[in-house]
Amino acid sequence: MPASTNATGSILEYMSFRLNRLCEMTKNSASDIYEREFGIGLRELRVLRFAGLEPGLTLTRLIELVLLEKTVTSKLVTTLAKQGLLRREIGEADARQLNLFLTPAGEALVAQTYQRGDVLEKMFLSVLTEAEVRTLDRCIDKLTAALHEHQQGLDAQAG
Repeated sequence: MPASTNATGSILEYMSFRLNRLCEMTKNSASDIYEREFGIGLRELRVLRFAGLEPGLTLTRLIELVLLEKTVTSKLVTTLAKQGLLRREIGEADARQLNLFLTPAGEALVAQTYQRGDVLEKMFLSVLTEAEVRTLDRCIDKLTAALHEHQQGLDAQAG
């Protein structure tokens, strides 16, 4: 295990804080761009993109994917449905469930935002070499897998 790199004890040196800060900065920047260019924020866009990836997904599944609170996600779904970008249907297997689908307008918007997102992603990563991007990808995957495994261990102990 590597030695602690937080010699001063400052929150600014913790990897989790640094990653969270970077994530917030990129989300805020992207949200500003999407709002300005498409009239939609990043949270709304993520709801639409996941509805596009998994047509018919339930609100419960959407909450798992977007990592937002249930009330926030529900409000976003309602707003997007009122804007004509998302369609809600009562579930065939379970009438208590709502299944979510993109409307044609939602599909068109998502396609446009993916094009813009590709440009933003390239711009964001342009400060890294191709090798650094591959290394970053491997590190993120490795850390994610380790945290997932750790959480499963905690869940097994609790259950």
